[in-house]
Amino acid sequence: MAAAHDGSLYVADFYNHRIQHLHANGRFIEQWGTTGTVGVGGGEFNYPTDVALGPGGELLVADGYNDRIQMFSPAGEFLRKWGGPLGMNIHGPFAGWFATVTSVAVGPAGDIFVADFYNHRVQKFTPEGRFLTAFGGQGNGAGQFEYTTAVTVAPDGTLFATDFGNHRVMVFSPLGK
Repeated sequence: MAAAHDGSLYVADFYNHRIQHLHANGRFIEQWGTTGTVGVGGGEFNYPTDVALGPGGELLVADGYNDRIQMFSPAGEFLRKWGGPLGMNIHGPFAGWFATVTSVAVGPAGDIFVADFYNHRVQKFTPEGRFLTAFGGQGNGAGQFEYTTAVTVAPDGTLFATDFGNHRVMVFSPLGK
């Protein structure tokens, strides 16, 4: 779930394969996707897991089982996607491909961070979706994950990621700090 500056909420409705936009009082505004229908096209979802808002009000959706990120304009128009469906459930170090996207977050500079569950890593992208870097890898050592489930970024750029299999939250300082 993500809260907009006006208090409205964006909710990833996992089992209904949709994203809902609600007023702060809970009243329905709009939705993306068709309730109960799995799809692979722009604006269609396969178990969405998370949402985030970009600095310009863009809606980012972690389209979990489609192994991709989708981006929508503040007016709700589909802008772009990266990851699957052609690169669906790809295990390994391929830049910009995912094996189940579980979380998405936007950093203070607008960069996008994505939890890549079965690839045991976090990937970082520009606001336009261009791959920048990835970090993590499978294991239980410093900086390694056993199934990355969530990611969030503090205003100073500090990144927090949950490491499901190792029962911990890891903290990554911004470069230069």
